[in-house]
Amino acid sequence: QLGGTLTGQIRQGLRPRDANTELLATTSSRDLVTMVRDINKWSNNVMVRQLFLSLGAKFRQPGDRDDLAAAERTIREWLATKGIDSQGMVFENGSGLSRLERISARQMASLLQQAWESRFAAELIASLPLIAMDGTMRRRLGKAGMAGLGHIKTGSLKNVRSIAGFTRDENNTTWAVVAMVNHHQAWRTETILDSVIKQVHLAARPPSIDTARH
Repeated sequence: QLGGTLTGQIRQGLRPRDANTELLATTSSRDLVTMVRDINKWSNNVMVRQLFLSLGAKFRQPGDRDDLAAAERTIREWLATKGIDSQGMVFENGSGLSRLERISARQMASLLQQAWESRFAAELIASLPLIAMDGTMRRRLGKAGMAGLGHIKTGSLKNVRSIAGFTRDENNTTWAVVAMVNHHQAWRTETILDSVIKQVHLAARPPSIDTARH
């Protein structure tokens, strides 16, 4: 674009110590906060898998089979320091595109509670889709008058639908909310999951007389 001309060929490898070369350009990834925001707002499974592998590469030890194994070990050790039981959890590829991975709703809720108490809580919460405003939640719960009243990560596979995140009730108390559906008609349960979020939001409202009668 600047009018220069390149000759020869491109080769990948280590530069010899005595090579007479000149550095032309460097590049680096965006900061972690920005990347996590892109991952969570739009459910980017490719990016989260790379983040999982990068975690394994950074903390890999001689006894680890590969970066995937190192990532799993690192996460389980971290969960243990937070008092979260990882029994039953299954880590297969680090992203949502897996039929093997497992986590219970209770374990996810415990994880969200720990996130709420973390010094990085604000960055994580802001990375989650904002109800009726952006990301994968931009078209949900708008008619319920809940725009901006929660940050919810959605999940979907064939026969699977889920939500996990934070929402506020009418007293401005923040709650962790998790719901998972595993069923051959899970695709029909989006409105039910939205209702769960809505009911958490209304939980602080005293029941009406008519409601109490029924």
